[in-house]
Amino acid sequence: MRSPRGGIASIAVVAATVLVVAGVDAWVASATTRGAEALSANALRSVELADDMRWQLSRLVPGPTRVEEGTRRRALESFTRDVTTYEPLATFEGERPEWLGLAGLARELSADLSHGDRLALEQDTHSAVESVNRLIALNRSEAEAIGHQLLVLGRRQVVVDALAGALVVLVVAQVAGSRLRALAREHRAVAQSLELVESKNRELEAFAARAAHDLRTPLVPIHGLASLIVRANRDESDARLAGRIVGAASRMSAIIDAMLAFSRSGRLPRGRCEIGAAVNEVLEELASAVDGAELRLSVTEAEVACAPEVLGQILRNVIGNALKYRATNRGCAVEIGTRVDDRWVTLEVADNGIGMEARTARRAFEPFFRASADGNGHGLGLAIVDSYLRALGGSVQLGSELGVGTRVSLRLPRNAPVAMVQEPVTEAAFRGTGVEPPLAGVDVRPGATG
Repeated sequence: MRSPRGGIASIAVVAATVLVVAGVDAWVASATTRGAEALSANALRSVELADDMRWQLSRLVPGPTRVEEGTRRRALESFTRDVTTYEPLATFEGERPEWLGLAGLARELSADLSHGDRLALEQDTHSAVESVNRLIALNRSEAEAIGHQLLVLGRRQVVVDALAGALVVLVVAQVAGSRLRALAREHRAVAQSLELVESKNRELEAFAARAAHDLRTPLVPIHGLASLIVRANRDESDARLAGRIVGAASRMSAIIDAMLAFSRSGRLPRGRCEIGAAVNEVLEELASAVDGAELRLSVTEAEVACAPEVLGQILRNVIGNALKYRATNRGCAVEIGTRVDDRWVTLEVADNGIGMEARTARRAFEPFFRASADGNGHGLGLAIVDSYLRALGGSVQLGSELGVGTRVSLRLPRNAPVAMVQEPVTEAAFRGTGVEPPLAGVDVRPGATG
């Protein structure tokens, strides 16, 4: 029968052996990891720089779309910086000569751009693209070589792990069990945190609804009393001041509604509707604004994964803008058409209104941004369209030219995104708030003519 001391000694020996083997294994694992990280970091950086160089070169070539001089210069600066950064990474066989050639081409491109030599710029850009493509091919070869080196490092690790044997397996089992228990605790903590965040979000939404209601409450008597003064019309100056009060109260109410709608734009009710019916309904609502405008419709009937009230609010904003921002030197013309495929319905609204400059078009979807201080909007209409379409999984594109007109393309999904199917938001979420439910998604391309 083994004595207790012998058992303790055996346990001590086993423990010491485990510690030694674990220490050796940890050292080899650390060396393997450092080697792999060094190899992978250089390889990934090489690929990243080469890919960026190819992208910058694509911005240098004068294609069908006019490229601004400033854009070319910034692209050339980025390309030259990438070439310089690549130098210490050009260690693989064949990379150094290719890098030297690229460095020379960068200098030639700079000279071509400075002299305004379009033909030389195109030729040198083409040569640089071919050189970058060869560099990318070398990166692939380097990646294969690194993969082989990593395989060798992995085999070394396997040998060391085999030496650890059953002792290390026991230790790993203990560590794994401890880690699993820790992950279970973390999972519970995360679930509790998410539940707390959702609770806070619900409280914030309730607060927003209450705040909107409370802010609108004093506006009702202000608006009503000012309207009575206007109708009484006993004193012209009083009536004029009362009219200004009525207008200010109406604008404040509209801003409150828009801000509340914008804050709820990520939570949409599910639903489906016909695109043609939604367009006709909105045009009926905007009948007074449509009066005097030339309206051309080419709408194909198709069903989209969007609640009718959501699509109605999107169309009111977009079509309303097309009718509102008219040019003074010609009659208003608005064209509404659709394109339908298996996944998407694209609805385009084009007008011949005042249009926007490129800088203004780039900011058109920013909340509270207005193209003109003389406008009577509050700068949230297109921001709401943007956020609504994002929530639907769709997108919006805007092209505009000052003095020519604007074209807005709305891409609506025919099937609801998975997130919306899994976590639907009912219309009850908006009931009693005075705000219509939401929609969103955007890809702005200013500069395209409408």
